[in-house]
Amino acid sequence: MFGFFNGGMNGGMNGGMNGGMNGGMNGGMNGGMNGGMAAGPSSGATGSGAGTLPFDGVLPLTNIDTAKVPHGMTFPKSSWSPDLRAQLILGEFGSTNWRSHDETKTDPGEVWTHVDGFTIAPPSLDHLDNVEAELANLLERRSFDRNGPRMGEIAHQADHSMDYWTNLLSLTPANKPATMALMSSGFAIGQMVGMYFKDFFARARPAHLFPALMTVLPTPNHPTFPSNHALQNELVGLLALRCLPDCLKDAYGDAIRSLGYRIGENREIAGLHFTQDSDAGRAVAHWLNDTYLGNLGTVQTLVAQAQEEWQVDGHQEVHNLPYLSPVTYSGTASGAAVDPALEPAE
Repeated sequence: MFGFFNGGMNGGMNGGMNGGMNGGMNGGMNGGMNGGMAAGPSSGATGSGAGTLPFDGVLPLTNIDTAKVPHGMTFPKSSWSPDLRAQLILGEFGSTNWRSHDETKTDPGEVWTHVDGFTIAPPSLDHLDNVEAELANLLERRSFDRNGPRMGEIAHQADHSMDYWTNLLSLTPANKPATMALMSSGFAIGQMVGMYFKDFFARARPAHLFPALMTVLPTPNHPTFPSNHALQNELVGLLALRCLPDCLKDAYGDAIRSLGYRIGENREIAGLHFTQDSDAGRAVAHWLNDTYLGNLGTVQTLVAQAQEEWQVDGHQEVHNLPYLSPVTYSGTASGAAVDPALEPAE
């Protein structure tokens, strides 16, 4: 009885107080805002709402009798978005014969051989030993490599690998526009080429073969072979090396190669790719760089512009730092050797 009575009183009082306070506050705020906006311009702002510009139409130039319009002006190349300028390179690259393969040495899903002899022939996953070896490697990585720093990298690099390159090389579209455009083309070209080979080989993802692997990120909606992250970031690193003067190429080379390798490796740790996927992606990147990119007119123009962005004074000195662990690279797969120390073709 008393509980019911007290509950009713408390409920009624609280409800009335809260309702009155909220109603009063909301009414006052809305009334004040609407009234102020409807009252008209004040302090240079218009009454049409937030975000409206202070001028309607052409800016009045009362002290100028004639309009002076520059002639012959073109859009500044430095104002291009690097991602969009990279599309020009993609267009020129797409007109080459990069897809021309030797029909007599090509078998869909098994082996692809270009007319120049470059071959991709991954170990067959129809053989149980190959599958077990690949899965054992991924399970080991799941157990030992999924630590805090790696997990953060994996999440960010899923869609934002370029952030690591701009951090490593202190790049912005303002200070190195040609360099960034050239490196961005590595992502654009790598995306197109990688999807071509993914369709050709149609390899199942690790999680398709072993769902209990429990990937860090959702399994992407395209085939696994080759790894586009490995292909793109290896190619980006090779293009970056083309931009650097010799002293910086030697100084930054290991860091550039290490970053490209690590981004691809992180996709294996995440359970999204087999090792053979990563190795094949890197092999394709070196083939593209050595065979095609140096011959493209748009690349040659950008390389010349980028090299001007990296002019430095001084000299290089090599120091061995004992507290740094040496960088190690995996072996090869896919029928083509990958040399991480390979310099880009001039």
